[in-house]
Amino acid sequence: MDKQNVAILGGGLAGLAASASSGAPIYEAGDAPGGVAFSDRDEGFVFDRGIHILQTTNASILTLFRELGIQFLEHKRRAYIYSHKTYTAYPFQINTAGLPLGLRARCLWGFFRRDEGAKPANYQEWMHSTLGKGFADIFLTPYSEKFWTVHPREMTFEWAGNRVPKPSTAQVIRGALWSKQTAIGSNATFRYPDSKHGYGAVARALETRSGPIMLGYRACSLNTGNRQLAFTNGIQITYEVLVNTIPLPELIRICEDAPEKVRAASAQLRTNSIIVVNLGIDRPNISDKHWVHFPERDTSFFRISYPHNFGPNAAPPGKSSISAEVSYSASRPVDKSTIVDRVIDDLIRVGALGRKDPIILKKTHDIRYAYCIYDMHRKEALRTVLSWLREVGIVTCGRYGLWTYFWSDEAILSGKKAGEGVAQGRASSLP
Repeated sequence: MDKQNVAILGGGLAGLAASASSGAPIYEAGDAPGGVAFSDRDEGFVFDRGIHILQTTNASILTLFRELGIQFLEHKRRAYIYSHKTYTAYPFQINTAGLPLGLRARCLWGFFRRDEGAKPANYQEWMHSTLGKGFADIFLTPYSEKFWTVHPREMTFEWAGNRVPKPSTAQVIRGALWSKQTAIGSNATFRYPDSKHGYGAVARALETRSGPIMLGYRACSLNTGNRQLAFTNGIQITYEVLVNTIPLPELIRICEDAPEKVRAASAQLRTNSIIVVNLGIDRPNISDKHWVHFPERDTSFFRISYPHNFGPNAAPPGKSSISAEVSYSASRPVDKSTIVDRVIDDLIRVGALGRKDPIILKKTHDIRYAYCIYDMHRKEALRTVLSWLREVGIVTCGRYGLWTYFWSDEAILSGKKAGEGVAQGRASSLP
């Protein structure tokens, strides 16, 4: 049995950052580190696992990336929304001029009649009080339900902060009349690695600073009393401190000694899942867009992106690429056997793909744990789980270890903080 002072479970961005800060070994279930921030390469095409961009202004993250030698391209966002058979610039709230007059009037009427002094009880009510019922009914509510697979009335709004752009009155009016003012929101400009590895270049760079990475180590049993961790490959380790970055429900599932109330709380933590359908197209410049949102239910995907517009190495010369994201959950299942054909049909119907465009590559990637759902049970359930993990000396960090809506830079900072803490003997779970 291997004996470790500190062991890190999971080799995504948080785990890599924790290891880079502590030197501790990483135990990763997959055949490469990076987690959902890994990029897949096939026949000269590079596909991220869903859209990954850097939209931070955090000085410490930017300094870290400079030290790691990651070169970034800077983009001005070219994002759109397809609604009512019309492409309008993102964000929707300030770009309704292309919609039918009745819909524009409905959005403006709702915006001016919103009750900004209301105390919303859920995300749906937050939309109404912040942006108005028109914007909510026409775009935000259907998109949210499609993306999260949960109706917004079942969700809190604590995560919305800088995730949902909040325009001024002047911007809303201009956007309804003529002007396409798109430079609001956190990703109006963004960075993307200038690398043949796509966004996966970030994980590769962190890997150069990390401790040893053990691949193919899927945890199957954890005894927190004896501090013993076993893997499906038959290897067992003991540890003094465990840093966890894998999804909390997976961690609690393998804990032999987790109390029943902790198991019950863990079962209340919900997530959506995403199937990413990646297509290689034998035609150059199929679009100049970065991504497009699709709120309407008759379209299978909630978002598509064009990887060839993010970096020069994302597609072979003379080729283009499309990545479509389809959200699903137990309550909103998807037929995985037919999803590729359905996506292609929908791409043709919305004009994103020509009927005669030659598709030379079709690949899918299934992300079981995608975005952590902020429903009404999350806060209390998370408090119960994290409290017990603190008691048994497990440090947990990252998007899935803290069950939160982290962007990649926030996940890295979370892992860095956890790694520095255990290296200095401060083994405590983050709030």
